[in-house]
Amino acid sequence: MSNTINKKIELSLLESKDGSHTLLRHDISETYHSHNGAIQESLWVFIDKGLNYLKQQNYDTIKILEVGFGTGLNAILAYEFAQQNKIKVEYITLEPFPIPLEIAQKLNYIDFLQEDTKAIFSNLHQVNWEEMYQLSPYFSIQKVESTLENYQMDENYFDCTFYDAFAPSKQAEVWQLSNLQKVFDFTRKNGILVTYCAQGQFKRDLKTASWKVEKLDGAPPKREMVRAIKS
Repeated sequence: MSNTINKKIELSLLESKDGSHTLLRHDISETYHSHNGAIQESLWVFIDKGLNYLKQQNYDTIKILEVGFGTGLNAILAYEFAQQNKIKVEYITLEPFPIPLEIAQKLNYIDFLQEDTKAIFSNLHQVNWEEMYQLSPYFSIQKVESTLENYQMDENYFDCTFYDAFAPSKQAEVWQLSNLQKVFDFTRKNGILVTYCAQGQFKRDLKTASWKVEKLDGAPPKREMVRAIKS
């Protein structure tokens, strides 16, 4: 069952500085990715500081929660990570406002992907919502049409959360303390949350929710990002 609000979102396709596409959501005047490079940012924040960090901790399976499926960019990069490293990834992603398939098909991410990954990007957008799909021996995905506020999961389930909602100034409800506590409860011991956001109040709320906060260099030219650990 869908938990979304019936709302049509106006979107425009834009090219970021690394040549990869992002989308502009007109109702909140916000892009889905950094103007400085959509793929650059996703690789830096979510793959390197998230999945590569867990790989270094000797994880051979990783359960991911993504807050904001959006264009599917983080999901396809996580798929590539799983294939390249032979690490099993279970990817559950939340999105209250799925983008139309005809817009997803215009995104140029396949120009930046390995040949054996290109066909998978289209599959990500065409598989049914709410169902878990095994796209390879190393990668399964479930897209859930829901807000984080309405989503429920067992405690201590996820190893990693990609917190990729729109900025707190645009989507404040997603960044509220109750959601950070909720994700903390979903997360296994030593699991992590990674995000491009380094807002002061957000970091204070993470600490209030019992996360250990690490300030890391942000995706260039951004100065800072956050990795939080359930220690």
